[in-house]
Amino acid sequence: MKNILTAFLLINLLCLNTMKAQRGTQRGQSATSVKKFTALSQEHIGKAINLLGIKLGQSLTEARKTVENNGGEIVWLASPDPEYTKSIRNLQRASSIDYFEYAAHSTKNSNNKYVSHTPYSRDDIVIKLTVYPKSAGNLKNPDNLIIYKAETYLGFQPTRHEVIYDKVEYVDYTYEDFHAVMVKNNYTLYQHQNARLSYSKVGGKSLDIGNMKAARGTWKGDNIKTVPSYSLTSISAFFPKYKNNLMQTKENGVDQVVIYKPLNDMIDDQQGQGTFQNYLKYGNSVFLDLIQRKSEKDPNIYLLNNLNLRYQDASLMEDAYNGFYNALFKM
Repeated sequence: MKNILTAFLLINLLCLNTMKAQRGTQRGQSATSVKKFTALSQEHIGKAINLLGIKLGQSLTEARKTVENNGGEIVWLASPDPEYTKSIRNLQRASSIDYFEYAAHSTKNSNNKYVSHTPYSRDDIVIKLTVYPKSAGNLKNPDNLIIYKAETYLGFQPTRHEVIYDKVEYVDYTYEDFHAVMVKNNYTLYQHQNARLSYSKVGGKSLDIGNMKAARGTWKGDNIKTVPSYSLTSISAFFPKYKNNLMQTKENGVDQVVIYKPLNDMIDDQQGQGTFQNYLKYGNSVFLDLIQRKSEKDPNIYLLNNLNLRYQDASLMEDAYNGFYNALFKM
């Protein structure tokens, strides 16, 4: 009986020490977590908005030179081996566009085997780039790949865990603050319809969207019925796919042959005559969607939680459409 009691006491002592060690580890993790979260600086936001200096229509070679000269890197998202090239047949059957997607990072990753579209650290700015081949041939040659879409994400607030356990306060940053940065970088808000916002550098007066510190549902909208930036985002997702809505197919024995039709004809047939020309006049646009949260200090003010920005240009969409056809589907 004495031995059993001794064993019981030893087990309890071990459990107590383990719990103390775990609490110590958690405290250490909390301290680290507090250090990890820092509010985004205006410089960070500005660099993200301007895509680290990358321009739509540039070759991957040109973009890589810009990013690497500033201490960053561009990685291919489909494989650790950037020289790997799928067969045309496999690319035709692909169900996603991963093969033609790259990620530009503002900082370099010390682990060369790790390829990611997520930030390496809180300081890292990541731009996801979608490219198209100018012509058939080497589909991994950066001189042959042109950037026609770009996307980036900005998170402004700490996580709920950091707020509750690490006592990190929410950042007092509103959409109005972000809008001011866009205006400072020569962007105008040219379209607002429900949850869809579009910016452009073509000039003109920014829309009056009312009280930007209030819930987005209270903002003043415009009367534009079509939303080019949103439509172009969904349209371009089909370009490199074998089964798609734009490049229609027909059976020819075992093989399927893509029937080419100009993109402007495709869009006008589906959405009405003159639609594509309306898309073209919007030029280089930024489609933006955001999430807000109520401020705990003032429930009438909504803080900016996070947002996605998608950069695109209707004329480049047409080039990409033709590029994928000529490189992958032309018989």
